[in-house]
Formats: sequence, C-alpha cells, structure tokens
Amino acid sequence: MSHGADNLILSRCFTAGLQKNFSGLSGDRNPLHDDPILARRTIVGGQAVHGIHQALAAMESALARWRRDGSAGRGITGFTAIFQKPVLVGETVDFHLTASAPDKWQITGKIEEETICQISIRWGTLPSPVATGLPSLRPEPMAELQFDESANKTGGLDLGLDATLAGEMFPLALATLGPVGLAEILGLSRLVGMRCPGHHSLFGQCEMNFRETSRGDVLQYRVEKTDDRFGKIVMQVAGPRIQGQVTAYFRPPPERQPGMAEIARRVEAGSFARSIALIVGGSRGLGEITARLIAAGGGLPMITYYQGAADAERIVADIRSAGGRCQARQFDVQNSEAFVQQLAAGKEMPRSLYYFATPKIFGRRRGFFDHARLHEFLDTYVSAFGRLIDSLEANGSASLRVFYPSSVAVTETMREMAEYAMAKRVGEELCAFYNRHSRQVEIIAERLPRIRTDQTSTLMPVPAEDGLEVMLPLVRRVEIR
Repeated sequence: MSHGADNLILSRCFTAGLQKNFSGLSGDRNPLHDDPILARRTIVGGQAVHGIHQALAAMESALARWRRDGSAGRGITGFTAIFQKPVLVGETVDFHLTASAPDKWQITGKIEEETICQISIRWGTLPSPVATGLPSLRPEPMAELQFDESANKTGGLDLGLDATLAGEMFPLALATLGPVGLAEILGLSRLVGMRCPGHHSLFGQCEMNFRETSRGDVLQYRVEKTDDRFGKIVMQVAGPRIQGQVTAYFRPPPERQPGMAEIARRVEAGSFARSIALIVGGSRGLGEITARLIAAGGGLPMITYYQGAADAERIVADIRSAGGRCQARQFDVQNSEAFVQQLAAGKEMPRSLYYFATPKIFGRRRGFFDHARLHEFLDTYVSAFGRLIDSLEANGSASLRVFYPSSVAVTETMREMAEYAMAKRVGEELCAFYNRHSRQVEIIAERLPRIRTDQTSTLMPVPAEDGLEVMLPLVRRVEIR
C-alpha cells in the first residue's frame, strides 16, 4: 500500500455486550466503563469505551490485513496509542489505515469526521511467543488515589488471562503476541483504571515495545513524572514481554453540591413553609441545590429523576435526616400527562416548578451544524417544557410559578454551543408567550452564567459560578409571594 492511502480496515460498534466482555477480560471495572449511571456524572458524561479496547480492535484488524497481504514471519514489535476523544458505548468507530510502510502502519479512528484515536503499529521479526498459559485473572479492588498520592508510586500488577474469551475477542493478537503479551496489553488498562490513579482516571496514551520473553507474570510500573497543572501522570512499565511508557490523567471527581447542614445556615427557617415545588431534574446539580434550599425553608420539594434513582434517594435521605421533607419520583419529560395525573391523585399539586431537564450539553458534533442535536435540545427545552405546564394547568395547578433556566450562551457566539443557544432562545420566547397570555402561569426565565456542575466539569479548570450563590436569590423570587 502506498504511503498516505486512506483505507477503512474496520468499522466497529462498541456495544454494551462488547463492553462487558472487555471489562471482564481486562479486569478494568472502573465505573467510568462499567456503570452507565455513575459514568454520566464524570467529565466524560457517559459510559466510556476502554482505550485499550480500541487499540486492540485496531491491531486485530491490522493483523488480519497483514496476513492477507502475505507478510508471514513478521509481527508486531511495538505500538503507540493516543486517545484524543472519548468513545461512548453504542458509538461506531471507523478505523482507517492512513499511512503504511514496511515497518510501520498508522491507523486513525474516527467517528464520522472527528478523530478520536491514533494507533501506530511497528512491524518486525521477534522470536515466537512462548505459549505458556496464565491463570485466570483475579479481581482486585479499585484504588482511589488523590493526585498527590500518585507521585513516585511503584508496584506490580499480577497478570492473568481468560484464554477462551481472549481467543473469541482477539484471536490474531493472542496467536501473535502469546497469552503473556496480550495479558500485558490488557493489564495497561487495569493499571490506569484500577491501580494508578484508579477511580478518577483517564487513559491518555501509551508507547510500548515488545522484546524476547523473560520469566515472570507481573507487570511492573513506576510513576516517573507528575504535572498538577494538567493532572498528568507518566509511568514507566515493564513486564515479561513488554516495556514502555503510559500517560494517564487524573480526572476531576463529580462536582459535590452543598449538603443540608451548609444550606440550612443560609435559609431562614419557615421562609418557604407554604412551598410545594416540583423540581424536574432534581437528582443532581442545580436541581439538587434547589431541593435543599426549599426543604431548609420548610417547604416540600418533589424531585424527579430519569435515570439517577440512587442520586435522588441520597438527596431525600440527606434532607430527611436534617428534619426536612422531600419526595423523589421517576419522570420522563416526554410523558407529562400520566405523571401529572399521578401527582393530582396524591392531592399534592405543586405551587412552583423548576425545570432543569436537559440532554448532555457538551456532546459530539455531527457535522458543521448538528441538526439532530438541535432537535433534541428543542424537544427538551421547548416542547416537553410546554407540555408539562399545560398538564399542570389542566390538572388543577392554579397560580403556578415557574423557573426556567436559560443561559448566557444565548448571547455568545461559540460555535460548539450554537444548537444549545438556539434552543434556549426559543425556550425564552415560549416563556414570554405564557407570561403574556396565561392567567395561571408566571415564568421567571433567567440567563444563568456557567455554574460548577457535572455538566460543566472540565479537565482544565474553567471559571464557573457557585450554584448556591446563584440559586438562593432565584428561589426566593419564585417562592416568596
């Protein structure tokens, strides 16, 4: 193949089934990869495919092409993998062979036109791998290091391999690298996700070289350098067949919102005693803060969640332990009528509504302008919002006060926020329509600044406002009549 040719060698949808199998094969069961509910609160915003899974998928296809082209007697002597953007479970990655030479292939992984990884494979002649088997991988607890604890850390990772599953997922890599070589590559994922830095980790890149097999079944690692400006951790790694360098990043933990003890100090007892507030999207972020504010003032917050039942129950428990009242209900904003009818049957119709329902704000762009993304935002911020108000009115919510969170992004010109800003602008127009023409509904629409929540978390610190300071005066405007 000539240098610079662009050939698709693999199109792979990383399904939930593949994800489960790779977690078991590698032993990397970090919640970022294994728990879709917890993963949504991370900087990635969803259940992420392991980087090493992507690298091995690319290598497996490269080996198939290499063998087909008649290059017997040679194999992989090393590889470099750079993971530029996260891949979420259910997404399809196209792997293109973008450059080739007798001793090196460059593979680029893309989702549509966006490059998400670069895999460089080095070819050469190595002694045949030792076919020594390995014991089954033993589960290990996940470490939860703080960034400072990673400096100068050393250790060893016991190797293990489910040969049957490995043969199903990566048969050519298993035959070429041997059980030990494949187990070492899989061990790189477990090293970052379970050991160093462990829980709060992102796999950045690795550069590995293979050598003649030596004795042993342990992957040794040593942290060589850390950089707190970027949360960067650089490790030297050596095993029976492999040696090289791994770069990982310490990802910020989910944003912690203030608890009842802290909020109660800011709210006058009884100030919201008449409040019955429906807080849509109340299981985290601004909804979580709003629920605690109303409960601290003696009101009844009814928080809704779509997926995060555990998060919602945690908030309910915190409020009740402080002597407050709170309810949690599952709610799909696309099904307002049935939900509101259930509320009416319970004879606790809300006097106020806070609408924090949102899709993922910072998602992958699909083309120059993402029409599907705009439709998703409009459906949530405009259509579903309007249907919920109509259902509440129809079922007896008289004199309803509503808080609608718009955004300063409406007046900004950031291309990556264009669809979001357009939808919020239409949402503001809908609020103005109800304020002009409805006798039962009063909507307070406020353009909020960037606030520290899970949705706005970034690897590099970005200025953001404190959610409690922003929401306290707004809750007072809504609740005090």
